[in-house]
Amino acid sequence: MKKSLIFIIVLSCFSFYSTGQNVSVKERWNIKAGYALYRTYLPDHPLIEIPGYNDNGIYYTKKSNARIEVNYGVLKWLEAGIYVGFMHYQNYYKGEIIDNMQFAEKCNAFAPTFGVNANIHLLPFFVKNEKCHWDFYIPIRYGGCYLTKWGGKYLNPDFQDLDNTWYDVKGSWNVPPNLNKYRHEYGIGLGAAVYIKNIIGFYVEALGGQFSYWPEMVRNPYAVRFGLTAKF
Repeated sequence: MKKSLIFIIVLSCFSFYSTGQNVSVKERWNIKAGYALYRTYLPDHPLIEIPGYNDNGIYYTKKSNARIEVNYGVLKWLEAGIYVGFMHYQNYYKGEIIDNMQFAEKCNAFAPTFGVNANIHLLPFFVKNEKCHWDFYIPIRYGGCYLTKWGGKYLNPDFQDLDNTWYDVKGSWNVPPNLNKYRHEYGIGLGAAVYIKNIIGFYVEALGGQFSYWPEMVRNPYAVRFGLTAKF
């Protein structure tokens, strides 16, 4: 069904202005504002285990991941660019000491995200309609984030069940904590966009790869992003 829909859309692009120059993205600017939900580590464990709610014993929750992406057409079929954004997550930090006991308190945090990307466009290879309102492309991404609240006072060795670095997916304890605040992501997939008046439109991308900023605890092998796009 999906293949048939794509085939029909491509044919519709052929049906208008069948003669002329091929579609090209060279020297074209493209700006995207996108939103996705990423799995993040959940330090606040529920009282009872809910089937399907955890990943190999490590609980997670989905949090906002937003970004602005800017691309420039370097070839007729290739765009390259950069992105910046932010991610929302939760963590614990060392709270008050009462009766020689260290208490943990939960806090919200925002981490800046950044990276580079390339889009391999498919329509320039076989579509001649310059007014085609569709884009189909293969997005390739590499980037990461900087965990602003991680390690130091945000590490709770006295509360290993709440500690975000002392338990791994194999179930072993006393794992050396990973205090590196930079975490990376990468992936490749498929993307589509439709434009209104051939300037502003909507896009959606589905990528497979590594999209977890806590890969030793929570797996996130795919990401779906959608948002607004503009070209000029």
